[in-house]
Amino acid sequence: MIIHKKNSCLWIFLVLFGLASSFLYGQTAEIDSLKKEVQTGKQDTAMVNTLINLSLVVLSNEDIDNSLAYAEKANILAKEINFRKGQAYAQKYIGLAHYYQGNFLSVMDYWTKSLESFEAVKDTTGMANILNNLGGVYLSQGGNDKALDYYLKSLYYAEKIKDTFRITSVLPNIGAVYGDMKDYEKALTYFNQLEAYLPSIADQQITTYYLMGVGEIYNKMLDYESALDSYHKALPLSENTGDYSHILKELGTIEFKIGNVEKAIEYLNLAYETAKVKNQQLETLNALIGLGSIYQETNYQKAVAFYNEAETLALELETNKGLRDIYDGLSKTNAAVGNYDKAYAYQALFLARKDSIYNLETDDKIRGLQFDFENQKKEDEIGLLEQEAQIAELEAKRQQYVIYGTILGLLLVFVLAIGSYKRYRYVKKTNKIIEVEKERSEKLLLNILPEETALELKEHGKVAAKKFESATILFSDFKGFTSYAQNLSPEDLVRSVDYYFSKFDQIMDKYDLEKIKTVGDAYLCAGGLPFPTTDHALKMVEAAFEIAQVMEDMKTNPQPGIVSFDVRIGINTGPVVAGVVGLNKFAYDIWGDTVNVASRMETMSEPGRINISENTYKLIKDVYDCEFRGKVEVKNKGKMEMYFVNGRKIIRHAKTKKEVNV
Repeated sequence: MIIHKKNSCLWIFLVLFGLASSFLYGQTAEIDSLKKEVQTGKQDTAMVNTLINLSLVVLSNEDIDNSLAYAEKANILAKEINFRKGQAYAQKYIGLAHYYQGNFLSVMDYWTKSLESFEAVKDTTGMANILNNLGGVYLSQGGNDKALDYYLKSLYYAEKIKDTFRITSVLPNIGAVYGDMKDYEKALTYFNQLEAYLPSIADQQITTYYLMGVGEIYNKMLDYESALDSYHKALPLSENTGDYSHILKELGTIEFKIGNVEKAIEYLNLAYETAKVKNQQLETLNALIGLGSIYQETNYQKAVAFYNEAETLALELETNKGLRDIYDGLSKTNAAVGNYDKAYAYQALFLARKDSIYNLETDDKIRGLQFDFENQKKEDEIGLLEQEAQIAELEAKRQQYVIYGTILGLLLVFVLAIGSYKRYRYVKKTNKIIEVEKERSEKLLLNILPEETALELKEHGKVAAKKFESATILFSDFKGFTSYAQNLSPEDLVRSVDYYFSKFDQIMDKYDLEKIKTVGDAYLCAGGLPFPTTDHALKMVEAAFEIAQVMEDMKTNPQPGIVSFDVRIGINTGPVVAGVVGLNKFAYDIWGDTVNVASRMETMSEPGRINISENTYKLIKDVYDCEFRGKVEVKNKGKMEMYFVNGRKIIRHAKTKKEVNV
């Protein structure tokens, strides 16, 4: 069983193995035995199962690459011999290997395929498992409504086959979602359902997470006594696990809330030390934020020191929620000692992070999913005889309605004949209004999403994720933006950023590139999607030169009210996955290692320079003069070859959208 944690400290049970933990360790002898079976070269269902078992066992020994290789071989063979059930499990473990590598788009892709395969062979246990896992991935990406949809379907199938293991795995996940949307009574309802299973399953890990989940709900309900009781029961069970530091942090936070400051500091310090030793960066961050909040009003120096250390870590982790809490704490800390300018600047940063995190409008949709789930269960409980009786009764009523309807219809014809002219004028006027509103809504949708994506969304109500084998990604960032943000008025800051990003948008349109999003002072765009092209790398470099020129023009010809910045630009080329996430406030986004490397190229660039990866260099080297920088150490990537683009070698370059259409 793998546990995935969100920043909000919800516990998401991904039932990935479905086997006892004792099976997963010390499997050297079994690995050797399975490898011998693979060497026989048989092409049958038994070989598929052997490859799947081998993938699972080597994964338990943390050999992720070989696990992925065996699962992919199993998938290919299962497809060749039309063994759909074997294909379902192979796809499941391919997704599992990607999960450990952090490739969540690939995880979603393969687990969705696995679900389709399980549905094709009517394997209810497999369906319940994969639905729960998919829910966990969506929840980890902030899609609460989609996550709950998968969780409730998983629970439905698990209860249908009375699978205790699946039931106890999905119940706390549903409780966690409701806790996140502040429906605490509903959350406790699902946690209490889980409690009834604990004596029979005798699983210490599930008991721990049950206690942690209930403790969190009671904490949010301000029932601190019950919350402390739950966390104290969970603490000894988690002593040798990765959750020990988290529980210590929660105990410290609650003790501070009820006024036990010394106990709070003791717990939080222990949480910080434990997390540091175990290299649990997120728990280290949470402990630092907790310590900072304790000293907010009593010790300015300590509070700022803790928050500054936390900010450095939060920026590395790229966690908006952590930065939100840090800036809120720094704003309050500075306000407490009369540093109102700094307090105001941090308050602006806090509000910017807060607005980007969570959309409360999904609550009604989540409750609607719960309603649909309960209705589905009730429908299954209706017996066949009862349904037949209802059908007969409805048929009799229908005959009566036909008679009444005929009489009423004659009366309506008379009334409609009198009002037909008025109705004609009304319909004509209404259609004109509808047409205007329809045109307005379509323009708005096309402003948010690419045209192809918008059409798919209108036609099907959702957008399938698509993989592009080759796309070019550009990241830009303003040097020293945080310092400017602290010293400029919010109006001047927003006016300046809007000016530059509007110019960037015009450049994207000029070269038929796709703007993806902006986050603070960062600008992300892509070429080669949603329609694949062959010259996206050349177009992106041309666009990068024009972006740099916009910034230089401001230095030579400054404008009133617009701040001059230095820009860093990074570019990378490779495969990406693109799609739309969520149900409200649709956002077209891209994922994959290519995006991460492009971000690293921007970070390692210099002001006013265009820094590209080796992948992009290979595509543009004949057109552009590139300066080799050598192999540069990149965070989490090791040494990577990089190049600065200095200018064009030849006159001909990538065509703009206007030139292409001529």
